[in-house]
Amino acid sequence: MAQRRHPSSARAILLGLAITAATVGAFASPLPLFAPLSPPRVGTGRSRNAAAAALASSSSSSGNDVVVISPPGGIGEIASVEAARLGGSVRWFVVSAPATAPGSSAANDFKLTAETLDAISRAGGSMELAGADAASLLSPPGEEDDGRKNTALAAIASWLGTGSSSVGAVICTYDGAVEERARADRTRSAEEIAEGIGTRGDDVELIRDGIRVAAREIVDAGRVTGGKKRIALLAAGEEIDNGTEEDGGDNKGGGGFLSGLFGGNEVEIPGSLDEALGGATTVIRYGELFGAAESSPESSPFMGGPRRDPTVREMYTQRSVRIDPTVAGGDATAKSNRLALGEAASRLGLGRVDTPAEKMDVSLSSFAGTDAPTEEDWNAQFARIAEMTSGSNAASSAYRLYSAEFSGVPSTKRLAEWIATKWAPAILRSYDIAGTRVGARPVYAVRTDDDTVEIVWQELVNFESVTSGRMIIEIDEGGLVASRGGGDSGRGFGAVSNVPLPGEDILVRRLADAASQAVEKGLAMKPQAANKKEEPAKVVTNIVSTPPPVVAKAAAPAEAAGPGPRSAGARRSAERSRGGRRRKPSSGGGES
Repeated sequence: MAQRRHPSSARAILLGLAITAATVGAFASPLPLFAPLSPPRVGTGRSRNAAAAALASSSSSSGNDVVVISPPGGIGEIASVEAARLGGSVRWFVVSAPATAPGSSAANDFKLTAETLDAISRAGGSMELAGADAASLLSPPGEEDDGRKNTALAAIASWLGTGSSSVGAVICTYDGAVEERARADRTRSAEEIAEGIGTRGDDVELIRDGIRVAAREIVDAGRVTGGKKRIALLAAGEEIDNGTEEDGGDNKGGGGFLSGLFGGNEVEIPGSLDEALGGATTVIRYGELFGAAESSPESSPFMGGPRRDPTVREMYTQRSVRIDPTVAGGDATAKSNRLALGEAASRLGLGRVDTPAEKMDVSLSSFAGTDAPTEEDWNAQFARIAEMTSGSNAASSAYRLYSAEFSGVPSTKRLAEWIATKWAPAILRSYDIAGTRVGARPVYAVRTDDDTVEIVWQELVNFESVTSGRMIIEIDEGGLVASRGGGDSGRGFGAVSNVPLPGEDILVRRLADAASQAVEKGLAMKPQAANKKEEPAKVVTNIVSTPPPVVAKAAAPAEAAGPGPRSAGARRSAERSRGGRRRKPSSGGGES
């Protein structure tokens, strides 16, 4: 009878296939990797035994052990696959919407190509998949449970294994929750959708709560070491100050609702991913997302299929990235490629790049460029963040907003003139800037020197325009640097503002785009990787041989040819006039 108490608990944990370096090559393309084992029964222990068997087939070091918690698809899938391609041992835990029928999880549609499987095999990586629907993770513990954890949470602990094994990194993201709700609604009738909204609640919120509960369970197991191994990927402006702006400081999130919904002891839900991960979290923020995971039909490079004039998806044309410290919660209007976010998170989790501090909040933006960032590019981006936030440079870099590196600038005057007369006026006339009606806003740009441009902020004080701040753009042979400057000291604006100026984040994002445009226009040269050393030119000794003189040989007379100069190989000295009648030679060689 206890089996019927929570029907969804029969789907508490769906264990997937462990993909190891020894067995990857046996799969064909495309191969569904989320192949559930026989449905586990609550209280029988079969799910826990299956989890232990799956873990036993994967032999990897704890340093490369990465756990990813996310909805199906999206950034979570990209980060999992990329970490496995880099040689990591990945465990992807998928939190799906409450299912209405067995086997309806979106994780069953997860597929990889043979090329990706071969890359994972060559790198020595592995993947394990498991999942649970949100309702199972948030249900209260039952009579047969240990009184503190429900069946799904207890199965997560078994899935992670026992003993001294540790988790090298935990990566969490909410991306994909909206798509998962839409997929689940397609499997439901109109009556089930209406009934679910009233009794179950919003699927997106349930998935987000389930991700935080699962993350807390993994961290509480005591196997996550190092603050910079706890990574959260969040949208701009999301969960600022530990989520207090959204829930009023209630750390239990939707616990009260779940208590009334399921009955019994409520499940305590962390208020944010930072709280769920135990603090000291590295946060990577993104703006408007684009791009798709490999298992999605939208991952094809061509929109609408191959054509004579194909349209390439922007996920392949917007590969250049820019990472900056988050200002005012991040810029929601920036565009971020899911491929770049997954690559950044996987490299942080595997320790391929070093972070400047245990707790860090950065924003990632994507720009035009067909070349994916290399290992050197990622290290350069995070090294720049470390330099800007280091103790020795913190005071001097406190108001530095943006910096771009070039391998060379042919003329700093031409680049400064283009920024002041072409780029800046177009940005200042945009709706995002010109639409500001209250307070200060950037008004105009002026070139103050051959290598310096200033963008001036003004506001009305007693019906008079007063300069309240500046953005100073300095250009040299190696790049450009933008920093925040003070305003009119005579009117009380001489000190540099400690908070971002209105519209400053928009200009910073557009300035990153200007750096790419400068390279395309020939005003600057694209920076080269620092550790790519050019091989010295090999000295090749050219051996020049004098060919033998060409001796012109007379053409041999054609055999069986009649007498005459043409038979002897001679050519006519002058062009024969047309219309003349050729004289017929006599048989004796003379004229009659």
